[in-house]
Amino acid sequence: MKKVLAVIAVLVIAIVVGLYGLNNYRKTQKQQLEMTSHLLASCVNQGVLSLFRLQANDWKQNPEFYLQQQRALNEAVEALPQKILDGKLFKEWKYAVDICDKLTRNSNLQHITIFRPLADLASFEMSDATTFKNRKSLRKRKKTIGALRESAQAADRYLKDLRSDINTQVQTYGFSAEEKAFIQKQINTEVLDYYQQGNFSLNSVNVYLERLSSFYKLMAENPKAYTVRSGSLYFYNPELRGKVEGLNRVILQGENAFFANYTQILVRKQISSPGL
Repeated sequence: MKKVLAVIAVLVIAIVVGLYGLNNYRKTQKQQLEMTSHLLASCVNQGVLSLFRLQANDWKQNPEFYLQQQRALNEAVEALPQKILDGKLFKEWKYAVDICDKLTRNSNLQHITIFRPLADLASFEMSDATTFKNRKSLRKRKKTIGALRESAQAADRYLKDLRSDINTQVQTYGFSAEEKAFIQKQINTEVLDYYQQGNFSLNSVNVYLERLSSFYKLMAENPKAYTVRSGSLYFYNPELRGKVEGLNRVILQGENAFFANYTQILVRKQISSPGL
């Protein structure tokens, strides 16, 4: 009888210890998943904040700003793991650090695709009348306008591409289905739910670029019909002058709206309080 009681006591102790260990394991797993999710949400947030700073830039005054932001974003993201990790490294944490690096690299590439052509367009070289007849300058202008078309497409699908990139990166690593769902939910709750696609108009941008392209083409194809005097255009051909002046007028009128489009690629949502 005593032996039976002893065995029962040992079993009870083993069960209690096992339940305690299981509870502790589950608690640790939950904490680790929360840290992993928070790291990835913070990483995504840094990329979005970088976009907002780029949106607000004056490209004529600060054409190299996209390079400054690339460095700033890299530095901000590199500091995140040390700020967030509490305890020892674990497998899922290493996944998250890798994903964060890839998301940041892709964000920087996306930002350069969108904003570097704006800096090129804002440069004096694009509007320098003394180079309108220069074939090399025309090729460069065509290249810039082509890059701006790609820029506009990337800006138009920014949020969609960001969500797709996040999903692709999370799916690639060895998270369980439950962990993936939790991570996606936390990224949405902490970051993406607060933002939405802005009023960026792909159509308006393309119309402006078509006019700009027509203007440069017209100037390049009629090199003998005008000259440049003291930085201003002088036309020998009245018909060409009328076409150029008409194009130039609508281009100048649309310039502010064109650049303004790029200030609203992504906007903050107005999220009302549940109590209201």
